[in-house]
Amino acid sequence: MNPHSVHLAGLLSGRATVPEAYSERDWEVIVGLAVRQGVTPALHARLKDGDINVPASVAEQLRESYLGSAARNMRLLHERDRVLTALKAANVCVVPIKGASLSDTLYADAAERPMADIDVWVQRPQIDASRAVMEALGYTLHAKTDRPPALQDALMGETQMVGRGGTLVELHWSIFPGEWLRHTACVDERAIWERCRSRDGELVRELAPEDAVVHLCVHLAVNHQMSGIGLRTLVDLDHARRRWTIDWAVVAQRARDWRVSAATWLVLNALAELFGDPDSQLPLRELAPSAMRRSLLARFASPRMVAVGLELSSGPRRFLYLLLLVDRLADTARLVWRALFPDRLWLKLRYGAPDARSWELSLLRLRHLFRMARTREV
Repeated sequence: MNPHSVHLAGLLSGRATVPEAYSERDWEVIVGLAVRQGVTPALHARLKDGDINVPASVAEQLRESYLGSAARNMRLLHERDRVLTALKAANVCVVPIKGASLSDTLYADAAERPMADIDVWVQRPQIDASRAVMEALGYTLHAKTDRPPALQDALMGETQMVGRGGTLVELHWSIFPGEWLRHTACVDERAIWERCRSRDGELVRELAPEDAVVHLCVHLAVNHQMSGIGLRTLVDLDHARRRWTIDWAVVAQRARDWRVSAATWLVLNALAELFGDPDSQLPLRELAPSAMRRSLLARFASPRMVAVGLELSSGPRRFLYLLLLVDRLADTARLVWRALFPDRLWLKLRYGAPDARSWELSLLRLRHLFRMARTREV
């Protein structure tokens, strides 16, 4: 494993240091890794509180990153509170998720956990009211070319709204969204909602710790394919196990019941490898896939790859990796089939042909296959 990535993980966890003989160039490599994964503010906090000598130029770079994160998060958290207040006034019950919740609940200093957008979870029957609230606040619908609004409404589980200053707010009515989960998992989101705890009155709530842990793991392993934000999510989980009371047996049981045990194991295994598991509290043995699958997964997303900044967000390797994460063989076959031959509703909405007849659907299926062959994307 790259020694710089090992030392970065050790510094972030507070359980290791770097050699005194580290040169300025070595520090620049560590900071470069931290920048790629969005953990420079957290690294700044660890070094500031420690007794490690850091070159002045590196310390200044980290300080500037921290101050930038502080300013950005202050703006986003202020906007989050404005959004939550408006939703509460409209009698919409809401659960902030990801950075919108973690930055100021898990971290003593919110600047340590950079935010890029604001994610909130509302119930599906309240999504229209939520959009109306956002529009009254000056937000407009943001649609991607490959995710038309009709497709998002029917199957994607989220809608994106953009404010005048470019602030992105994602309204989720499913916190386990995406085609992989739709075809392979069985997450009981109703039970998750009912377990949410009051945070600021009944209309603003937060996930139960065990549900939040599985959500973080699946979001990284499935939605992000262990890429880009790997270390940032591991820092979140490391903070969570220190600050929350977590029943790890419940985490394991829910991951198995929801058919996301391999995805949860993959992230918790990386946490144990890079940040340590001193009390052997993580349920790795209970969640571990077969030895063969573990070996294959290591070729795509080993802890070492995560530490140096894995990029597995496109191409055929991404699809093969996602196949390895599926818990049941029957679901693996279903995922392959639906990747090649999507269901009728998905085809109609993805390609903007809601009234397509049978022969037109056949043409859409051919179009879909040709697009995959041309772009090498599944």
